[in-house]
Amino acid sequence: MNPLIRLRNWYSAQTPAAKGMIWIGLLLIIGIILRWDYISERVVSSFGILNFNNQ
Repeated sequence: MNPLIRLRNWYSAQTPAAKGMIWIGLLLIIGIILRWDYISERVVSSFGILNFNNQ
């Protein structure tokens, strides 16, 4: 069976709440991909706070 047809059938069988969570998850993933440079820069700089060797 065609994978797109299987995906469409699976999606149509979901509840409205589950469909909403799927769309929110996709939007969050797209947002993370678009802002990856900013996010990774902030994460790396926040680990500098944990460096206890500098006094």
